[in-house]
Amino acid sequence: MKNKKKCFVIMPFSETNSLAEKKWTEIFEHIIQPAVEDCRLGHECGRYEFRRANIIKDILQELNNAHVVIADLTDSNPNVLWELGVRHTLSKRTILIAQNKKFLPSDLKDYPIITYKYKPTPTEGHKFRQEIKDKLTDIEADPEKPDSPVADFLEHKNIDIIAYEKSANLRKLDALLSELSFDINEIDSISKSLTKVHLTSSRLKNDCIKLYLSTRYLNPTPKVLDSMTLCDQMVDWVNQELDLFFYHEGYDKLAKTLSKDILKMRGNFTSLLKSVAKIGTDFANDNYQEPKESIIKLASPKHEKYLKLAK
Repeated sequence: MKNKKKCFVIMPFSETNSLAEKKWTEIFEHIIQPAVEDCRLGHECGRYEFRRANIIKDILQELNNAHVVIADLTDSNPNVLWELGVRHTLSKRTILIAQNKKFLPSDLKDYPIITYKYKPTPTEGHKFRQEIKDKLTDIEADPEKPDSPVADFLEHKNIDIIAYEKSANLRKLDALLSELSFDINEIDSISKSLTKVHLTSSRLKNDCIKLYLSTRYLNPTPKVLDSMTLCDQMVDWVNQELDLFFYHEGYDKLAKTLSKDILKMRGNFTSLLKSVAKIGTDFANDNYQEPKESIIKLASPKHEKYLKLAK
């Protein structure tokens, strides 16, 4: 049984309204367990075995660790219903069975249940085994498919979270586009002022660029990351130069030099603006493909040796 996936069965142990304790053991050993293991899908079927330990703790561990749980709701046993609720909270991949659909709680009436007979005919026994096999096959094909009210709720909650994050990222991209557009306009204004040797109050902005670089709310391609990093450095450099510029001697010569440099920057910002606009369009239409591996932008080549040590 080594390396097999655990299928844990929750069912009554003691006598219930319709069956004695011995009959429950027979149901597990002759109906449920063979139906699971004869599928040959790699499952080991078992139910709780009493040990010298905290029973509730052991059952919780089984419910949490089991790849699949089968819950027999026959006679609406309180312990089984409680364990089913715990399983629904902890994980998916739960199969409901019972000797009659009337035992299905109203909260679960919209979910499938497999019925069986205590003493099935060959036809009834084959039908039950086939339904168990079909269910296990479906689970293996799509193990994360919601199969309970809790799973359905959490899926909708995750959808809401994803939608909110997408909206937030689109707003950040819009702000980044506005900032780049502003900077391109300011570059033109600064260039004209410097050419005419006029004092200018214009300054570039990079708050949105730094937000992108620091949070990576969308994982960029290497090309976009390099362009973003370069523009960020250019903004800091130009603003610093403009703050100190008018205290330098040789103003005319410096003005012409800075004017040429800042004109070269315009092409970088324009290219980045186009890249960000495309990212925004693709992301809004769910067509943006992020790189599979995150990109680490080294501030210094010296960092490479630390990265190699960490591998």
